[in-house]
Amino acid sequence: MMQAPEPAKRSPWGFRLAIAGGVMILLGAVMMSSQSDSINAAMDPREQHHDEPYTGAGTHALGELNGTCYRLYQLPSEPVMSVEMHRVEGSALVGEALTEKACKLDWQVMAADGTEFVERASWTLNESGEYALVIECEEDCTESTAWLVPIDAIQNDLLSSTWLVVGGAMCCLGILTTPLALVVYFASKPSRAPRVMMVGPEGQLIPITDVNPDHPTLFTQEEQMPQQPAVAPPFSDTAEHQPSEQFVDGMQDVAAGSLLTTEQVYALMRGDVEGAQEHAKTERYQTTTPEDTIQDAANAAAIASWDEGVPLAEPKPVQRTSTTKKRPSAATEPAGNADAWKDWDEQ
Repeated sequence: MMQAPEPAKRSPWGFRLAIAGGVMILLGAVMMSSQSDSINAAMDPREQHHDEPYTGAGTHALGELNGTCYRLYQLPSEPVMSVEMHRVEGSALVGEALTEKACKLDWQVMAADGTEFVERASWTLNESGEYALVIECEEDCTESTAWLVPIDAIQNDLLSSTWLVVGGAMCCLGILTTPLALVVYFASKPSRAPRVMMVGPEGQLIPITDVNPDHPTLFTQEEQMPQQPAVAPPFSDTAEHQPSEQFVDGMQDVAAGSLLTTEQVYALMRGDVEGAQEHAKTERYQTTTPEDTIQDAANAAAIASWDEGVPLAEPKPVQRTSTTKKRPSAATEPAGNADAWKDWDEQ
């Protein structure tokens, strides 16, 4: 019998990667949530702004500004402010108003309490210096407030928080690990086709899937083959030729061409097709002749009489008559025939 092997399993790495990705996402979210105050301080215009909030119309000195990007924000419920930025030399405005230009960094402001803000203007400064804002309103904006936010400061404050950076990195890594876990899970699908087939004692095919040192396949024989009884001389050599249930004579199949012998297999492996065909035509695999039948009957009768204790003359070998005609010798051929062969050979 064959001990059934354990069924093929998927690779555990897909499940492990999925768990690792989920843990990283969870830990990253917890770490980022713990830094909510730092995020609010960096991205809320009411917390992150240059100088003081600007209220009402007029000219507001900004002081020294770095060569970076600035945006002016307002609450959407307040009157709209029309804003211009000018360079300042001494105490006077110099030149025309600076052209508005969008920032390269796309950080957007937000607030923890859900307050929304509206962008009124944006400038990208090429050099540091003193600047001023000129604010005009079509409506009364005495109570209106605006904030000038340096966009580079938002990025610097966020990246300066170690826990915030680590938490964000873990969340990103966990998100990338999840699809990788799915790929590994489906790629490690076990094959349903068996890798090895075993021929059972009755000729049936048995699939063998896990034959390895960790999961060995054990084979035990239900019924032991019956041992052939020992035969004392002088008949010890005949025991090998006694028919048994396990012995199958394949000579007739070889002669019929439905079974190949070892010599034929080797001949076919060498590419000798004619040699394989001629091997089946040898006397060993041909049908028994009448002389062989008579000889076998005589031998059986002699053995039976010997067992009974009755002396019997030893069987004489049967003279085998050849069915092939003998070719006349070259000496009996006429001389004319030899001359004909000579002429044919010269031609």
